[in-house]
Amino acid sequence: MFGIALKSLRSKWRDYIVLFVGLIISAAIFYMFSAMASNKAFLESNSFVSQISIIFVIGEILLGIITFVYLNFANAFLLRLRQSDYGLMSMLGASKKQIGSLLLRETLSIGVIATVIGIIFGFALTSLSSSYLIKLLGVELTHWQSISVKSIVITLIFFTVLFLLNGLYNKRRLSKQDTLALLLANKQVNQPKVHQKVDLLFGLIGLALLIGSYILMPKIATLGMAGFVVILVLNVWGTYWFISRTLKMITNWVRQSSFSMRGLRSFINGQLSFRLPDYQRMLSSIAIMFALALGAMSVGQGYYRMLPKLAESNYPVTAVYDTNQVNTDNLKDVTWQQTYHYVKSGNTIYFNGAEFNANKLPARVPSTDGASMHTKWLTGDYIRKTPGSDYTLEGIANQLLNQSYGAKVIVTPSQAQMPANGELQSIKMVKVSDMLANEKALAHNASVEKKVTKSDIEFATGSYAGYQQTKGIFGGVEFMGVFLGIGFLAMLAATLMFKTLSGVADDKQRYRILTMIGTSDAQITRTIATDLGILFGIPMIIGIFDVIFGLKMFAPLMAGEKNIYLGFGPSLVGILGLYLIYYLLTVWMYRRLIKN
Repeated sequence: MFGIALKSLRSKWRDYIVLFVGLIISAAIFYMFSAMASNKAFLESNSFVSQISIIFVIGEILLGIITFVYLNFANAFLLRLRQSDYGLMSMLGASKKQIGSLLLRETLSIGVIATVIGIIFGFALTSLSSSYLIKLLGVELTHWQSISVKSIVITLIFFTVLFLLNGLYNKRRLSKQDTLALLLANKQVNQPKVHQKVDLLFGLIGLALLIGSYILMPKIATLGMAGFVVILVLNVWGTYWFISRTLKMITNWVRQSSFSMRGLRSFINGQLSFRLPDYQRMLSSIAIMFALALGAMSVGQGYYRMLPKLAESNYPVTAVYDTNQVNTDNLKDVTWQQTYHYVKSGNTIYFNGAEFNANKLPARVPSTDGASMHTKWLTGDYIRKTPGSDYTLEGIANQLLNQSYGAKVIVTPSQAQMPANGELQSIKMVKVSDMLANEKALAHNASVEKKVTKSDIEFATGSYAGYQQTKGIFGGVEFMGVFLGIGFLAMLAATLMFKTLSGVADDKQRYRILTMIGTSDAQITRTIATDLGILFGIPMIIGIFDVIFGLKMFAPLMAGEKNIYLGFGPSLVGILGLYLIYYLLTVWMYRRLIKN
């Protein structure tokens, strides 16, 4: 019996290749996240990376969930593809228990082989991704290991358990079917019921719910958390009802119009009508997950691209240097620089207020409406008389003490009131017009500062230090978003592909009839391409619209609507490219199965 199963597997190796590719991608990315999250030496030696280790753990969890969903759809397709083989084994005398055990062994074997290959690819992916992560984080990565025994074990155990659960589920499904049902699988077609008035009503409601969620999305700042919940409910239900009801309403209208009378349009419309009742939940889920994948990549890349602007808007100066060994002559387009003096006494930093009277101190303060920030120039007298106005000096004091918070600042009327037993030291503050144009020079100056003062940039103040600090966090978010987006989309598109291919048995007879009435092979191929194009296009278009309007919810966090689409274009190109590959692969496999 195992020999029969092995021969059947070899005859359908093309179908299993697609399952393998999705699993290999998932295992490789899972291993990479695990290798990064579990490498203590790597995390402890890179202060910025240690802040984002939780991101890799979250990535593993999300990837595991979507992999389980993917496996269910993929194995359902493969089980349906081989039901007749199992029925034949049953006729030859094999018991349900034997066939179920064989199915479980097949599932585990495929899973373990795919996982091992995925881990091997994960070694290469982890090694190659180091240069990408270095670029995103802007730091030199130390203790980077491509091969981690712990991560290999974690990945193997996780995916083995995943395949074991999936295999037991398939075994249970198979045990409930009798021999005749297995041999005659996929021979019946359910005619969808048409209720014109009800379909029209719910179709319009579905469309209204979806449009309503789009209208409310830009108003999230005023609606708050309750508004977010309302938007979420409207969008999820709107998506489901749009696909299940609105599209049904549209197909009914097309059937009765003259538009369907040309060419094979009525056939394509009929195909969509037959599929919608069975596909509506899956298409709704894919549309939402497509939007989440594209949205995550867009927001991650958008934030990363606007970090320089955010840093420059939040800090009044570009950098603060605590040593005279830093030469600022290497900086271009310096708009302001000034030297001030201080005395350190325990956890308190004393500044000479007379110097601020002579050369005012810049500070970033909110506008009257709170919508923006602007620079205000403060005198020493103003700082002393206005509690809470010394936050610029607090940031500088924490840098001088090499700590993130807790420094105390005292501004004295003159140098005479500063502690006599303390050493009088100086700081140099500098502001450039374009931080990115000076990034290399600023990095050099920061390394000199660190070498002389033994201070860490994570405790420094100024737009360059702020940029480096946030770059570490959002660089990790973009890194995870890109690879999760690839993994999510690869498996979601493959899920739709498997679902479509699992219905080939229902469609063969229809296409044979088309051939019998004189339809050419080229026309059938175009019809298949159009038919599947509509199926793939439905969740894609809804997902893209979700992201276009959904990104407006991030406008308050991204300094206005002008920045919300910074990462949308590159993310959309990448996702559509991968989605197109799966669509073309589905058309090719579907056409091949129709011919057989």
